[in-house]
Amino acid sequence: MSSSGVYCVPVDTTQSAVLGFIRKLPINPNPEIFGLHENANITKGNQETMGLLNGALLTQTQLKAGGGGADTSGSKVIEIAKDILNKLPADFDMEYVMKNYPVEYMNSMNTVLRQELIRFNRLTSVVRESLKNVQKAIKGLVVMSSELDEVFKSMLIGKVPQAWAAKSYPSLKPLGSYVLDLLARLAY
Repeated sequence: MSSSGVYCVPVDTTQSAVLGFIRKLPINPNPEIFGLHENANITKGNQETMGLLNGALLTQTQLKAGGGGADTSGSKVIEIAKDILNKLPADFDMEYVMKNYPVEYMNSMNTVLRQELIRFNRLTSVVRESLKNVQKAIKGLVVMSSELDEVFKSMLIGKVPQAWAAKSYPSLKPLGSYVLDLLARLAY
């Protein structure tokens, strides 16, 4: 028997009684029928919403090559990539940090600082490499892998690429706001 008592084995097991019991069950089953917590509905709803919104973003008109001097989608992505690369600072010098902010028992903030700087260096390294490689792929200098294609498409619709999100702090911001936030965090 389920915790709500809705899902159980019927007492009367005759065919007509079982069919009547089945007809009375909810049309949309609760997560408890699968042994899941009620929050599973929230997770499912979030995933469906993100899928819908991602699908809607894919239907946006994209820049096409040709006609009246309009930029191609490739040149637009190259322009965005160059802009981000120009604004992105160099990686943090970890030797300097380790020398000037040693890990000590009485100063745990130094440990947190080092951990955060390592994470930001990993993130900026992924961002920098993907931006350089997507530019090369657009120009035909390297193969447009599935990862680079995902970066290209994400940049085209103003979404944070999955490769970045995997190494990043949690953020639901679109690409432009995400880059501004990242730059502010790096400056801080």
